[in-house]
Amino acid sequence: MQKNKAQEMISAVRARAAARGVNASFSLHCEKSHLMRIGNNSVSLNTSEHLTRLDIEVINGRRTGSHTQMGDVTSEEYVEKALQIAVAKAEVASEKDYQPISVVVEANVAENAQYDQTLEHLDPAFKADAYQQIIDNVGEEYNFSGSWSSGSMELFLVSTANENTMHHLATDQDFNVVLKHPQKKWELRQWKSGWRLDHFDVEDVINGFRGLLPTYENHAGYKLEPGEYRVALGSAAIAEVVMMACYTGFYGRSYEEKQGWTSKYKKGDKVLGDNINLVDEPADDKTFRFGFDMMGKVRGRFPLVKDGILRNLMYDSMTAAKYGRELTAHTGGSASIVMQPGSADSDLLAAVKGLGRVIYVPALHYLNMPNASQGIFTGSSRFNAVLIENGKVVSPIFSSRITDSFQNVFGNVSLISSEAETVNLSNTYGRRMPEAASMPSYIVSDKVKITDSADSF
Repeated sequence: MQKNKAQEMISAVRARAAARGVNASFSLHCEKSHLMRIGNNSVSLNTSEHLTRLDIEVINGRRTGSHTQMGDVTSEEYVEKALQIAVAKAEVASEKDYQPISVVVEANVAENAQYDQTLEHLDPAFKADAYQQIIDNVGEEYNFSGSWSSGSMELFLVSTANENTMHHLATDQDFNVVLKHPQKKWELRQWKSGWRLDHFDVEDVINGFRGLLPTYENHAGYKLEPGEYRVALGSAAIAEVVMMACYTGFYGRSYEEKQGWTSKYKKGDKVLGDNINLVDEPADDKTFRFGFDMMGKVRGRFPLVKDGILRNLMYDSMTAAKYGRELTAHTGGSASIVMQPGSADSDLLAAVKGLGRVIYVPALHYLNMPNASQGIFTGSSRFNAVLIENGKVVSPIFSSRITDSFQNVFGNVSLISSEAETVNLSNTYGRRMPEAASMPSYIVSDKVKITDSADSF
């Protein structure tokens, strides 16, 4: 790869540190971020950031020292001073009860397949105009709010173990808009994601609202009684639950500490339904592809669940070192979790035409885990949830809560859409590290437990 000046300076300091026998890793994180929020049908926040962070970690026996420095890298002296701070911290740190694993950059990697310069330098006026088009065309009588994050993230990683470098440059966006009825209080939501500007289509958003409004305007809400229901989960709901299942079941730390819902199983045991396949796949273009992790390991296809059977666990460096396990490429960076599509019609209404009553919940909110060791999660419907009978939408539903286990919901899936969708899972409150999952547009699961329903939206 062609290094810029900052990367050349870091590489020069890395070389001298290696010659002195220092065990260190250097990562340079640069982001250009823009965030617009709207509230009460007008722009309430319009802010941009251009931030650079230099992260250095030093390993000295069983001691480690890390230092993060904000600001542009302007000289080798700047990098050397930051390194010395990390070295000093490592000298006085308490010893760990395990031997930390050194960062070893396995190969030279330079990736920018998901970079769109147009999106990186998007004029905020484009966002404001898109929101205004939505308000004007859907109806000013509704209350609109939302957020739209976009920008770029560049990452450069080296270590004193060798001269290899890893470089990642990508753009991403996460668009949301919520329509709220000022008197009836129901809410509708549209969202878009992607790494190119043309992944956003304002007409598609407008048509999405127009398709939902008659159901909500012309029908009263339906209150579900507690019980078991046939539930269709949309891609956003699937992603939220799957990611929670991954964090508490497929990462080595929760497994080794016997706190995860998979801790009672071993590789090769069946943990989910026969038709459930989950994989970490950084080559999937519906995810924000990230080809390496922060330990310098090259990431490839990593099966987690195959035909319902547990195949692998993800181990970060600390957990692998502490429990003597093989390190996988899952220390930092962004996972690319994919739930493989099925064979059902991509049109949900056509797929459930002969199934009687189906509760459709596109997204879940206020998710939590009452019991992580049993894999029990809880979350509420909020936006766009409707009652379907024999393939026809008959009414919206009042806010309803699902409290169930991963194994029940993903053990009783009768239909999986043949179409996959991108679901943005990025956190806009920390450093820019975009994450997205590829999920079927819907699944239908039987005997899902609805434990509570409100008397309103």
